[in-house]
Amino acid sequence: MKLIRALILAAITVSILFQISHAQNEIERERISLQGIQEFGFTANIEGSRTIADSETITPAQIRRDAMERIENANLRFVDDMDVESSADIPFLYMHVNAMELENGLIPFSIELRLYQPVKLVLHDELQTSASTWETGMVGIVSFDRLDVIKRAASGLIDDFIEDYQRSNHRSVHAN
Repeated sequence: MKLIRALILAAITVSILFQISHAQNEIERERISLQGIQEFGFTANIEGSRTIADSETITPAQIRRDAMERIENANLRFVDDMDVESSADIPFLYMHVNAMELENGLIPFSIELRLYQPVKLVLHDELQTSASTWETGMVGIVSFDRLDVIKRAASGLIDDFIEDYQRSNHRSVHAN
């Protein structure tokens, strides 16, 4: 009986270690996908209830301004929006904020930040398309008077991107 328990415990341990290893490999592959990117575009959108949409505390323009400032302070280059929209060959960061107001006044939210870049599908005669090759995100909950927390969380995700970008391109990480 002790042998069976020991074997089960060993199998569970190996399974957990394999899953952790797989997750670490996936994170490293995402970081590697940032290598060599010289410039990229950025866009943000907010999806939410009318109350959220009408709020002046958090807008796509504010999120964009903050992101651009952080990225430019890290000496990374942006591509003009018109150029990004007119070409499938230009990488771009896309931030999606989803926030819904509940009846009790609380606002659950999620933020996703993804880098899309051109990729070739090797199983389809090298067909080129765009795909998300790096991503991060978070969820949270705030009250209406604390919507600024969502902006700060969005800034934190931009900082995560900058850190991964700089690591993958062997640049020093700047403190913001």
